[in-house]
Amino acid sequence: MATEELVPHMNVIIAAKRRYLIERKTKTPIEAVRALASMQKRPQPVLSSVADSSSVMLIGQIKYTLPQTGVLGETYDPVATALRYAHIGLDAAALFTDEVMYQRGLDDLVLVSRAVSMPIISQDFILDEYQVVETRAAGASALVLHSGVVDPPTLRTLVSATHRNRMTAIVEVSDQGELEYALGLSPYVIGIRSRAAVTHALDMQNALHLRQQIPSNVRVMFTDGLRSMAEVEAVAELGVHAVIVQENITRTPAQLQELNTLLNRHNTPADLP
Repeated sequence: MATEELVPHMNVIIAAKRRYLIERKTKTPIEAVRALASMQKRPQPVLSSVADSSSVMLIGQIKYTLPQTGVLGETYDPVATALRYAHIGLDAAALFTDEVMYQRGLDDLVLVSRAVSMPIISQDFILDEYQVVETRAAGASALVLHSGVVDPPTLRTLVSATHRNRMTAIVEVSDQGELEYALGLSPYVIGIRSRAAVTHALDMQNALHLRQQIPSNVRVMFTDGLRSMAEVEAVAELGVHAVIVQENITRTPAQLQELNTLLNRHNTPADLP
């Protein structure tokens, strides 16, 4: 799906990100960002092993939303969320800030990656190699590369840049054409995105179609943030290796126990603060 086919507000967001990217590139040359990236600790592996495993990696999503004045408990605190995910035994955290106009995603990534020892995955829209280096400098271990927002040559460049920076490239696809091209890039991880833009419901028929075409030597992550146990159960039946879940289904020991059961995990839920 090309950028122009995205829903209108996403076109606006991507255009704004391109303008903001030009500003950053003008202010700080990529050589300076590379120097900073080289000083970071080695990225932690994310689904880099192709060994068979029946346990599914559980990733908690840290999602920026527009502030809702007067709504109790709606304060956005990415560090507190990451610390809670680490405390309850999740395997990684995924930072997602691109649903709205928000320019502090990199700052949040730095704060989160310094606060916890688990791998941090960036889910922001990556449009240029400069952003790949920025993401490494901010401490990420992996990043999602959205096939639907860049052209194929750019996607190839971004995958190569991610590997050069020793991070895991998760190439996200949503249709047959994107998957065929992505597999030609020999990625370690394919991300399946299959949520309808208007209804926000999961399209499990499309997800199954894509999953069945991914070879066994490629790890599979479901990159839509799952928001209910029913969604987790449906996606687990696809035989994926990792899922991203929203915070609302990780709040109680009962929820964590159900997640572990659905995903064939053997963790014991920690005492929640």
